[in-house]
Amino acid sequence: MSEKVKVNVHRGTNTIGGCCTEITYKGTRIAIDLGSPLPGEDKKKLNVQGLTCGESKFDAVLCTHYHGDHIGEINRVNSDIPIYMSDFAKEVIKAYQDNKKTQYSEIDTANIRNLSAGRELKIGSFLIRPIRSDHSAAESFMFLIKADGFNILHTGDFRLHGKYRDELIEGLTNLGKIDLLITEGTTLFRKKNDEENYTEEKVEELIRGYIDENKYCFFILSSTNFDRFQGITKSIDSFRAKYRRIRRGKYYLVDDFQNKLLKVAEKYSPDRYSFKSHSKYGRNLNAGMEEKGFAMQLRTNNQEHEEIFKKYMTEYTDKTLLIYSMWSGYMERGKLKKITDFARERNRLRIVHSSGHVTIQDLEGFVKTINPKNVIVIHTESQEQLNVFENQIVVEDGVEVEF
Repeated sequence: MSEKVKVNVHRGTNTIGGCCTEITYKGTRIAIDLGSPLPGEDKKKLNVQGLTCGESKFDAVLCTHYHGDHIGEINRVNSDIPIYMSDFAKEVIKAYQDNKKTQYSEIDTANIRNLSAGRELKIGSFLIRPIRSDHSAAESFMFLIKADGFNILHTGDFRLHGKYRDELIEGLTNLGKIDLLITEGTTLFRKKNDEENYTEEKVEELIRGYIDENKYCFFILSSTNFDRFQGITKSIDSFRAKYRRIRRGKYYLVDDFQNKLLKVAEKYSPDRYSFKSHSKYGRNLNAGMEEKGFAMQLRTNNQEHEEIFKKYMTEYTDKTLLIYSMWSGYMERGKLKKITDFARERNRLRIVHSSGHVTIQDLEGFVKTINPKNVIVIHTESQEQLNVFENQIVVEDGVEVEF
């Protein structure tokens, strides 16, 4: 039995989507994440002997968070291998399944076991501590993995410009020496985009201003970016308080599916999320919406939503605004392009976004603070010419590294 720690990045050294990292020590094998490729990446399914095919050789799969590029293929894990994630993430999956959303349709939630921040988990030769992180997916985890005297910190996706940066940094105190840091490098090859380098506080400030200035506001954003929904909630609350004396209010409208997701966030993370201001959209509200104004989530695959959007964008152009709050690359194709172009042509599109991924500058500072002996960068577009850190080990998909 080998006394060495072995790391094998099965996928993620030259793609952002579909990460899967194996760590082995003294016969114990764990995988961290098993996601789906992003649009435009190679769609080939990842096969790992002993994990997704053949006799099971892995002891567990740990999931950092619920985004599809991290858990999109966990349904392919052999059924006798336990999968661990937060109860929050599990309930998000179930909400999608209950509403017949296909992203998570094949995941068997019965095989999912709970992870809780700060509660250490013993799996074979590893002692694992989940650390509550800050990402555009709520209740994301970093993992401190102890293999006797060898310590690994796997960051998953994270950022240091979010609202919970201080809580994250506090959670990383007293880690002791870190022999290996496995971290994301999503932004290392991205072109600078000021709209995606906003802090969450800046996003809230801009949204509050747009809601104040425009009677009718439509939003396009990820259904599970609960920080962004919280920002809209605060903006609506601020608007209502400002105009309470003249009884001027605004509706904050979501559909039934989104309402269920917001309830999940309130239940599993009540210290961060409360969405009491919102209402479920129904046709009975149409007259009141036109009179009072609104902030409405626009579901691009909903024909009724699209008709409402086009009505206001055409009849009340100067009073209507579309606020887009996701990665700008998604606007380049399909229905998102059609709808955002419709608003852009009328100068009624505003991009207000804060990336869920750590900036290059913050990552450099983060690595200095952690001061690891070695660094492996995953969740990145390319390892070629990637030499960001002095102690970085450049790895390839499927090639094992020993420590």
